[in-house]
Amino acid sequence: MQQLPPQPAYILHSRPFRDSSLILELLTPDYGRISCIARGARRDKQRRQRALQPFSPLLVTLLGRHNLKTLGPLESAGQSLWLKGRAVYAGLYANELLVRLLPEGESLVSVFAAYQRLLDALAAVSGDHSSELEMPLRCFELSLLQALGSCPELDYCPMDHAPIRADAVYRLTQEEGFMPVVVPPGRPLRTGEFQGEQLLHMAQLMNLEATAAPDSETLSATKRLTRLLLQPLLGSRPLSSRELFRQVYSES
Repeated sequence: MQQLPPQPAYILHSRPFRDSSLILELLTPDYGRISCIARGARRDKQRRQRALQPFSPLLVTLLGRHNLKTLGPLESAGQSLWLKGRAVYAGLYANELLVRLLPEGESLVSVFAAYQRLLDALAAVSGDHSSELEMPLRCFELSLLQALGSCPELDYCPMDHAPIRADAVYRLTQEEGFMPVVVPPGRPLRTGEFQGEQLLHMAQLMNLEATAAPDSETLSATKRLTRLLLQPLLGSRPLSSRELFRQVYSES
C-alpha cells in the first residue's frame, strides 16, 4: 500500500463510517483538503479518538492510492488549541468554508498558513464578544478568497489602469473587479460599493501588511465584501455553522 510522507494536518470534519470507523476531512499543506478513513477510531475511545479532535495540530501518515486514503500512524504536532465561547463557532465556520470550497488534493500552502494564523488568533480571544473575532475572520476569508482566485485586486482599478484612490468610491463587478463610481452627495453606499480608503486597508489585511487594527467601519465593509464574494462559491445551501451560532446565541 502506497504511503505518503508524514504531513502536518488539522481535522476539518469527521463523520461515522460503518460500525467503528470515521471518515475525516483533513487540511494539509502539501495535499490541501484530503479525505481518509480512521479505522477503528470510534472503538478506541481512550486513545485514538481523543487525538482526533478539531483545532489540534497533528502529524499524520496517509496510506493508499485512491482519493479516499487510510489514516496510518499519527501524533500530536503541538499543543491543542482550546477555543472558547464564540471562538468555537468561528473555528467551525472556517472549517466548513474549507470543506465546502477547497478542491480535494490540491496543495494550497497559503491557506494552511492562514488557517494556523486564524486558530492562533481565536485561541487568544479573551472574552465572548463578536468584535474580537472580526479581524481574524476577515483576514482568513480574504486569504482564502485570494488563494481560490476569487478576490479581485483590492489596490488596483483595471478601468483606470491605476492604483485605487483613497478618496474615490468603487463598485464591485463580477467581470472587471472594482470600477470607479460617482456617488451623489447624501446617498449612502450601496451593497457593492466601497470607499477606496477601505479597499486599501483590506489589501493590507490580506497581504499581512497592516500596521494597526482597522476601524469598525472598515471591518464592516470587509465583511460585506467577503460575503458578496463567497455567496456564488457557496451557492444556496446555508452554512450549518452559521445557523448553529444563531440558534445558540439567540437562545442565550
